[in-house]
Amino acid sequence: MSSYIIVGAGVFGVSTAYHLKKQIPSASVTLIDRTDPPCPIAASHDINKIVRADYEDIFYCSLGLETLHAWKTDPFFNQWFHPAGLLTVTDGKSRLIEKILENLKKLDAKSGADSFTPREISAKFDGMFSDMRLRPDDKLLFNGSAGIAEAEKALSATIQACMHLGVRYVAAPVSRLIINDKVCKGVQTDDGRTLSAENFILSTGAATAKLIADSAPQQAELQVGPRITARAVCCAAVQLDEQQVRKFKKVPAVAHHAGGTQGETMPPVDNLLKFISDISFQNTVFHPESGQQISVPFTDQSRSQWTSPDYIPSELKEDLDNVIKSLYGKEASGLKTTTMRLCWDGITSDNNWFICPHPRCANLFVATAGSFHGWKFLPIVGRYVVQMLQGTLGEDMVQRWSWDRPLHSYPDPDRPNREWQDIKIEGP
Repeated sequence: MSSYIIVGAGVFGVSTAYHLKKQIPSASVTLIDRTDPPCPIAASHDINKIVRADYEDIFYCSLGLETLHAWKTDPFFNQWFHPAGLLTVTDGKSRLIEKILENLKKLDAKSGADSFTPREISAKFDGMFSDMRLRPDDKLLFNGSAGIAEAEKALSATIQACMHLGVRYVAAPVSRLIINDKVCKGVQTDDGRTLSAENFILSTGAATAKLIADSAPQQAELQVGPRITARAVCCAAVQLDEQQVRKFKKVPAVAHHAGGTQGETMPPVDNLLKFISDISFQNTVFHPESGQQISVPFTDQSRSQWTSPDYIPSELKEDLDNVIKSLYGKEASGLKTTTMRLCWDGITSDNNWFICPHPRCANLFVATAGSFHGWKFLPIVGRYVVQMLQGTLGEDMVQRWSWDRPLHSYPDPDRPNREWQDIKIEGP
């Protein structure tokens, strides 16, 4: 009987456990994370997430259509999906909208996506976007086939489904991997336990670089290096009254990336209206045992779960305030942020994930680096991880998600070279 330990119970880890047990019922699968499920500081633990196929890269456009189909047709996942549609805003120089439409046409998606003028969008949604901050040459795309999913509920339900299938869940922080002679032999938890298996899958997101550095500090060939950077964005939730719920329930999800606005919002779930500032930052520190500079999530995890806005720096609150006002203008009057959090993820320079064996450590596999666009693939991404484990993954995916692929970067206004240490900290 084959055995697997999956470190990290976010989207990649949970989807992998789910598909492993469905495809190989006899396999021994252990899913381990820091707390009882779902872990409140994980990027996957959230109010809601956008589910879309609107990608400039036709590869992810195709995957997006596949996962949208699963959200809409699989009775298990469909209960958490809402077909809200997605409004995308870009500046006039960007070709993102044209590329999305080209990709959807090439894939014969029949999504109904189309370009709109600001006046048309305002009329379509009863004037809700009449005061959106736009410039004359900004472009707008509405795709009614996109939607949102209730993130924490869907993730929790999938974890419970995994356990019903026979997956063992262990709630314990992992302190290190046990690596001897470039072979992964086990994982050690903070309380001193050692867990063993034949195969180990890292779905550790923003924590990946530090975990490997802690585990094999003197083995430079094993390190993550520039492949994955821990970065965070700031999110806010507004508690709505009944009148506000009726008002904002009718709007689509919005991704606004024009001018000085870089942010998103989604229709409310449980009377909570969520906003995201997509201007991310990293937290680079010196790792003395390995001699590396690496970005790591905070040791103090209070800001990484929903908390009082008093704990969030004013610079990040100003970013979010700009997003809220840019999206809704006068319609945002009366909205008061209730809670905020910093959401960490593992980011790659080329926006591609890692779903691959670690080429220099036997028995160790990597399935992570969602790069702030992985959550929507909860229903399907584990299927591709299982294919990777079985050696049946398509060659295009093997190359795209490999550990040693060339890392091509591209200009991205959402990822300026902003460090946490340069952000003014106030509050408790």
